[in-house]
Amino acid sequence: MGEPLYRVILTGELASGFSREEAMASLARMFETSAAKLLHVFEGTEYPIENVFSAHEAAVLQRRLETMGVSARVDRVDADGPVAARHTSGLQLPSHDDSVEAGLMHCPACGHAQLVAKSCDECGVVFAEYNRNRRAPALGPIEAAHRAEEARRPAPKSHARRDIHADANADWRNDWLDESDELPTEQYHVNLFMGMYSAHLVDACTSMMLGRRTRFRPTWTGGAVISPFLWAMHRKMWAWGTVMFLLEVLLPIVLITLGTKDEVSDKVTLLGLGLMVGNRIFWPAIMKSLYCRHARITIMHMHRMAPTYASDIDIATRGGTSKTSVFVGIVLAIVASLLAWSIVDTLYGSASPGGTSFSAPVDLKPEPASMPRVADPVTDARDQLLVNENRWVSTRSKLRRLGQQINAWFADRGQSLDPAELDIKQIAAALSLNPDATRDGWGREIFFVPAGKGYRLISAGPDGEFGNSDDVEYRRMLRY
Repeated sequence: MGEPLYRVILTGELASGFSREEAMASLARMFETSAAKLLHVFEGTEYPIENVFSAHEAAVLQRRLETMGVSARVDRVDADGPVAARHTSGLQLPSHDDSVEAGLMHCPACGHAQLVAKSCDECGVVFAEYNRNRRAPALGPIEAAHRAEEARRPAPKSHARRDIHADANADWRNDWLDESDELPTEQYHVNLFMGMYSAHLVDACTSMMLGRRTRFRPTWTGGAVISPFLWAMHRKMWAWGTVMFLLEVLLPIVLITLGTKDEVSDKVTLLGLGLMVGNRIFWPAIMKSLYCRHARITIMHMHRMAPTYASDIDIATRGGTSKTSVFVGIVLAIVASLLAWSIVDTLYGSASPGGTSFSAPVDLKPEPASMPRVADPVTDARDQLLVNENRWVSTRSKLRRLGQQINAWFADRGQSLDPAELDIKQIAAALSLNPDATRDGWGREIFFVPAGKGYRLISAGPDGEFGNSDDVEYRRMLRY
């Protein structure tokens, strides 16, 4: 019985963290075809590769496809059935190249195939030390002369076509054997990514790196105290910057806006202010851990997209800092704050039944004492208009404050009170109001008038007569 054969099947799905365009470009290079012919591969249908492989070759090809972002599985070919696939996919590896293991190296100790690295992912052997320990012993003079003579003999000519691509791949896979050409370390790439003047961030990240894991270690970041959102934008942490924007800017603004509205507790405003302070304590304590994890994941993703390692210029450009992002973040925070305030104000006004008939009360300052002056009819008329205006504003404030007290009274008593059976004197007695609280700016009594499921508070205005255009009125609907 011969060795069992296997087929690698593309499942039509992308691995997490890869884009469709990148995976298609990698497949096009592997199969030596155009990306346009591979559009059907990612439409959710399984497509088998027509070549058949041994168990080792199939496993190596599957791992290579996964590093390109293409999900694949390995199926065994039925020994009793035909070797060909059930339907022709048109996907076939080139026969002139070692495409299955192209770009992979083999561990000299266990034979494990993997991407270029300084040590084996399977057995943990460090290649440079392993090769140093396995150097051949010194040869005797006779054996050395014999081998030198064999080396001087010309190699027999072969009429077979030379595959220059296979030779290049073989040479490239053995580059790691050259001890003079050291491979870049992850620490070197982290330094490039974080950029200049980031020694404190690099040192903190170095202490957090444990193999492929990034240990969480609270470390204070003073620069993030002013605004964690802007610090994240400055370091190009777009995803975390979005989370911080919602928690640091948008949510506190919404809570503070709600806290300024009527019938909403002041504790909501305090909650918004506390959230702003909490963000400036919580995020700076974990920012270095988040940034270290962000840098390592980004660098790892860039290496997957490159044949061996991502170039230094690409890593430095992807990382570093961005002053433009800080400016965009400031503008975004200002615009979002204004929009959030306006939207919350509008929604609250539309959701409140009845609503008030005028704006919030205006605090009036006492008028300074005036010096005696000569009577002037024009000036006196103007001053009288100003006095009436101040009294009208004062009346609005009194009506609004009185209405808030009546609303609270009705809320406590519920349906046991009937507005139709009440007047202003009964209300003043029940609420223990002073006489001035039920008089308008002109010193006249304020009237309480029931209106359906609510009530009205009315002042006769400057002329003292009800029913004309100068009346000042406050309307309110009851919610019980």
